[in-house]
Amino acid sequence: MNSFLSTEARSLEDLPVTREDVSTAECTAPPLDINVSLSADSPPFNFLSFLEPFQDSLSLANSLVSDVNADPARHMPFGPAQPDPDASRLSFSQLLEDENDDIEEIIRKSDPGLGPWNFTLLETDSFTLDPPRMSDSPSLPPESPEMLVLRFDKLTCGILSIKDGALENPWRTLIWPLAKDTPALRHAIFALTAFHSAKQNPHLRVQGVKHMRQSISGLVGQIQNMRADAALATSLALAFADTWDQHTSTCIQHLRGAKTLMCQVIAAGMQGGVSDEELDRIRFLYNTWSYMDVIARLTSLDECGPQNWDSSIFELPSDTVHDIDPLMGCATTLYPLMSRVAKLIQQVRKSSSNTVSVVAQGMELKALIEQWEPPQWFEPPDDPSSEVQHSIQVAHAYRWATLLYLHQAVPEIPSEPADELAKRVLILLATVPYTSRTTIIQIFPLLAAGSEVDTDDDRKWVLDRWTTIQSRLMLGGVDRCLEVLKEVWERRDAMNARREREMTSSRSGESFSPGDREKMSSSLPTDFRKYSLNGSHKGPTGGRPGQPTSRSVRRGSALASLENIEFERTVRGRLHWVNVMAEWGWEGEFDTRQTISSNS
Repeated sequence: MNSFLSTEARSLEDLPVTREDVSTAECTAPPLDINVSLSADSPPFNFLSFLEPFQDSLSLANSLVSDVNADPARHMPFGPAQPDPDASRLSFSQLLEDENDDIEEIIRKSDPGLGPWNFTLLETDSFTLDPPRMSDSPSLPPESPEMLVLRFDKLTCGILSIKDGALENPWRTLIWPLAKDTPALRHAIFALTAFHSAKQNPHLRVQGVKHMRQSISGLVGQIQNMRADAALATSLALAFADTWDQHTSTCIQHLRGAKTLMCQVIAAGMQGGVSDEELDRIRFLYNTWSYMDVIARLTSLDECGPQNWDSSIFELPSDTVHDIDPLMGCATTLYPLMSRVAKLIQQVRKSSSNTVSVVAQGMELKALIEQWEPPQWFEPPDDPSSEVQHSIQVAHAYRWATLLYLHQAVPEIPSEPADELAKRVLILLATVPYTSRTTIIQIFPLLAAGSEVDTDDDRKWVLDRWTTIQSRLMLGGVDRCLEVLKEVWERRDAMNARREREMTSSRSGESFSPGDREKMSSSLPTDFRKYSLNGSHKGPTGGRPGQPTSRSVRRGSALASLENIEFERTVRGRLHWVNVMAEWGWEGEFDTRQTISSNS
C-alpha cells in the first residue's frame, strides 16, 4: 500500500517541535480572514469558555498512566459489573496548572525511549510498511513522531473517511497541512493516532494522553493567535481522540465547546474572500461537526444547544454533482432531519409520557424522512473499495434506522412494526459487501436494527458484520457497542422465556370468561370500545366477515402503532439499547436516575 502523504508533508524537518512547543511556538500561518475574531456586533470571544467543556471529558492522566503501566493488557471497564470510580473526569485546572509536573514526570519515566523531536522521515516515493503491524521499521519506536505520522497516514486516515484515495481524504489534504504551523493540531492528531493504535499497542495509550494534554495546553496558550479553522480542526480531533480513548464517551462536551469556533468559521465563509481550498475545509469541518453532533445526541441526553448559524453556503442544487461526504456519505441532506429526531428523542426520554405536541412533531418528522431521497448525482470516489452505490444503500439504511428509532420513541404515530423496519435496515446493509469502506459508518443502523432480530441466522449475520467493522476500525468503542447489543439480546431472550413459562402455566388455568372481558373493556374510553383487546376492529372493515384482523386494517386503527410495540422495547424500556447504554454509563455525567424506568 502506498502512502498518500506528500514528501513535503512527511518531512519532520518542516515540523520543528520541542517538548515546550505548545507554549512557545508561534503560529506562522499568514493572517487570513479565518482567525479567532468576531464581528463588531457579535459577543466577544472568550477562549477560556471555549476550552472549559474539555474539563469533564478527559481521563485522569496520572491514574491512566499508572494503570496502563501496572497492567497494559487491561481494557476500559464497561458495564454494571465493572464499576470504575477513577475512570474519572479530570479537573481542567489540575491538568494545565499542575506546578510540579508530576504527571509529565511519570510519563517520561514510563517512556525512556522517547527522544527529542529532531528526526527526519526518509523522503521516499512511498512507504513500504503494511498496516496494521508496521513491522518493517523496527528501529523507530512506535511512539516516535515519524511512526505516528506513518500510522496517521496509513491507518487512522482510513477510518475517518469512507473514501481514501490519494487526493480525496480531507484529513490528509485539508487538515494535515494546517498541522505544520499549528502545534496544538499536530498534537491532537498524534493523540488521535496513538489512541487508535492503543488496542494493538497498549503503551501508545500513554502517549495519547500526553499528546492530548499538550494539545489542550497549546490551545490555551495560542488560541487567540490561531486561525479559527485550525482551532476548530484541533477541537474535533480531540473530540475523536477522547471518544476513542474513553470508549464510552459521546464527545458532547467537546462539540459544545467547538460551536463558538464553528460560528466564526462559517461567518468567515459567508463574508467571501476565501480560497476554494479554504471553503472546502470549512465545508468539511462543518460536516464533520454535524456528523459527530447527531451521532452523539442519538445516544446522549446532553444537548449541544441550538445551531445559530447560516449554513446556506454549503447547500447545493439537487441536480448538481455532489461529492460523497467522508462520514455522512450520500446522507448529507438527511442529517438535519436526524438532528431533529435526536432532539425529539432526548425530549421523550426525559419525560414519562408523550404529549400531543410530541406526537405531532413525530408525525411531521416521519413524513419528511419517508419523503427523503439522496441527490441524484455523485462523483465516484477514487477509492476502489468505496462505490457510490454502497454509500446510497447505507444512506437508506440510516433513513430506515431513524424511522425505527422514531417509532420506538413515539409509538403513537402509525408505523410498520419494529421488526419489519429493522429488517429493511439489515437488508440494505447486507447489499453492501463486507469489503466496502462504508462499513466504518454502519454502527448506528446495525445497532438499532440488530437489536430487533431474534433468529439465530439473523443474529449470526449481524455478528459477522460487527466482526468486519471491528477488524477495520480497531476501536474499543466498537467492542462496547457489541456488548450492548448482546446485552439487549440476553434481556429480550430472558423476557421471552419468562413469558413462555407463564403461558405454559396459564394453559392449565381458566381463561377469561365473557364477563371478565366485558369488565376489562368497560375500563377503556368509550371511543376505544369498538376495538377488541387485541386491537382488532369489532365493526365492519370492508373485508370478509369475521376477518377483521388483517395488518392493513389494524394499521389504520387508532391503536395500531401502540399495538406494534411494547413499552419495554421503547426508548423508555429496559429492553432498548439506548437504556442499556445509559445504565452502563455511556452518557458520561448523565445521571441514569433521570431515565424513566420501566417501573414508573
